[in-house]
Amino acid sequence: MSKSIKDVAKVAGVSVTTVSRVLNNRGPISEKTREKVFKAMESINYTPNEFARALKLNKTHFIGVSVPSIWHPFFSEFVFHIENRLSRLKYNVLICSNNNDKTREIEFLNMVKQNKVDGIIAITYSDIDRYVSARLPFVSVDRFFTEQVAYVTSDNYWGGKIAASELIKRGCKKIAYIASVARQPNDTLKRKDGFVDGAKEKNCEFVVYEKKEPINDYAMFFSEFFSKYHHIDGIFVVNDQTTLLLLRELNKMGIRVPEDVQIIGYDAFQYFENFDTTLSSIKQPIKEMAESSVDMLLKIIDKEQIPNPVVLPVAFKEGRTTKSLPIYQY
Repeated sequence: MSKSIKDVAKVAGVSVTTVSRVLNNRGPISEKTREKVFKAMESINYTPNEFARALKLNKTHFIGVSVPSIWHPFFSEFVFHIENRLSRLKYNVLICSNNNDKTREIEFLNMVKQNKVDGIIAITYSDIDRYVSARLPFVSVDRFFTEQVAYVTSDNYWGGKIAASELIKRGCKKIAYIASVARQPNDTLKRKDGFVDGAKEKNCEFVVYEKKEPINDYAMFFSEFFSKYHHIDGIFVVNDQTTLLLLRELNKMGIRVPEDVQIIGYDAFQYFENFDTTLSSIKQPIKEMAESSVDMLLKIIDKEQIPNPVVLPVAFKEGRTTKSLPIYQY
């Protein structure tokens, strides 16, 4: 005979209402009570009927997460923290590695309308503006749309400003910003603005070298840059992945890092923590970005007002691609 929540309540010594609150993650429930309920469920082999519960609550307890590529260290770390957060809240995750494919992203958005997921968290650089609505339970990361949607980002402008300041403090006289630029407007574009303002404030000579995505030949991209700007001694790169490609080409050119040119990236992946080739980088609070995205989405799912954009602080993380500060500056 199948067990019910009445049986769970009896074994746990709590009310049926309390068991229901634990199962649906609603209401103020202490950790001690929550643990008693789960132990009771385990002792009588009770498994909630997720389908019936979804119909009753009009919730699937599935959240969709769409990122350009799960292979990218930033995106994979971001998804890792989202999954951890949602798991603690008894939600499941569906992941779409969209490869910047507009069609796949639109299909994923339609899953909300079809009640296959309760909401979506997305990092997208595709032209999907007209498919994104303020009426959808949707949280965007690093990207704003025509309609007001919830979004989370790091302080990209301040990150660019920090990068310029750190290069100049370390003796750089001629600095550059290098970037591949997404075709859709997004918050990461502010990295350049902060860098430019930071260089101007210090009266430091600078150049900006950008190219629209996709860049199919990074070797040529970097070669053209150095043939035109061979005097540069400090570079801020739009992200760490591009920084790694740059380091590979510099090695081929015989240009030493940081002796000949100092480099700062942006992201500071956890992946690099255990490697000697640690990059100097502007560290994004990836865990906090992921958890803020989850918290915002759940508020929207519960019909609360769309929260204001969340802009999280960044910081410089010193690695091996910049020189140490002169002793007198410590």
